[in-house]
Amino acid sequence: MSSGLELTLKHLKALIACDTSNPPREIEQSGLIQYLNSLDFIDPKVTDLGGGSFNILLTKGSPNYLINVHLDTVPAGEGWVSDPFNLVIKDERAIGLGACDIKGAAACLLTLVEQGLKDYAILFSTDEEAGQSTCIKEYLKTKPTFKGVIVAEPTQNMAVTCHRGILTATQEFFGQAGHSSEQRALTDNAIHKLTRWSDAALKVAESYNQTSFKDLTGIAFNLGVIEGGIKPNIIADYAKIKFGMRPLPGQSFDTLLNEFHVESIEHHSKFTPGFIAPALPASGNIADLESFAGELGLDLSPPVNFWTEASLFSEAGFRAIVYGPGNIANAHQPNESVSLDELIQALADFKKIVQ
Repeated sequence: MSSGLELTLKHLKALIACDTSNPPREIEQSGLIQYLNSLDFIDPKVTDLGGGSFNILLTKGSPNYLINVHLDTVPAGEGWVSDPFNLVIKDERAIGLGACDIKGAAACLLTLVEQGLKDYAILFSTDEEAGQSTCIKEYLKTKPTFKGVIVAEPTQNMAVTCHRGILTATQEFFGQAGHSSEQRALTDNAIHKLTRWSDAALKVAESYNQTSFKDLTGIAFNLGVIEGGIKPNIIADYAKIKFGMRPLPGQSFDTLLNEFHVESIEHHSKFTPGFIAPALPASGNIADLESFAGELGLDLSPPVNFWTEASLFSEAGFRAIVYGPGNIANAHQPNESVSLDELIQALADFKKIVQ
């Protein structure tokens, strides 16, 4: 085992031991900041944004590029065959919560810094999995100046220059309660209204099945949560549905929202937008990002369906791409892992990027 990989696994073991699962996002209690502060080769600048959102900035020299890595993870969930907070090496893979998404990249960067990088800017953030991106939005308010940004996510060490946007929302429906034996339940029941809206929404989503951008097709519409009603013999006076979609680069979010919400159709409903963020590239122009990836000597990835915070940097005017070790198919599930070979490749690629 090379010294670089050995050091990377040492840092990865320490990072995985910190329970940064989100929720509950107990970052301060996890030991993460204490661990980073204990490393004598870095001087972390920690910004507490409240609610478990911390930005941890490592800088030295005059770096051209910013590398961002989120250190929060999804909760461990059921099905782990080993302790999710204890790194296990098996079959040439590193197994542990966050190993793939995306503490492996953070461990690589810490290794390179420890080995003597002279110019770097690394931003560790802690709320990417929360769906609000407070860390990145607040960091952008500091008006950073870089020639480009690399956002670490599991991309199998390829440069992602194109991915979907994200849009979530809640639609509420209001009815008139009463005994279910009354015929008016057909029109006054909030769940019935929700059902009719849902049927219409699915038809709108299907109308985009042939719309495409590069290799991405459709808007990936999803009805995620439904709540409402009390008993089968009571006309429901309230119901709500939470839904989401993943628009294509260049699509108008306003146009999509106008097609999906029904507040204008009847006054017995309420539409509330949730998390809305652009696609990558935010402008819809992919050529510049492909050129940027080429300048960094990275292989291009096909467009991906998952959303990343690179789009927020893109929206702010930065050339931003997504890159990191690991396969997204191994993320957000029990026994999450990253191959040792991918960590070795990431070490070489990150070194090439920062130099």
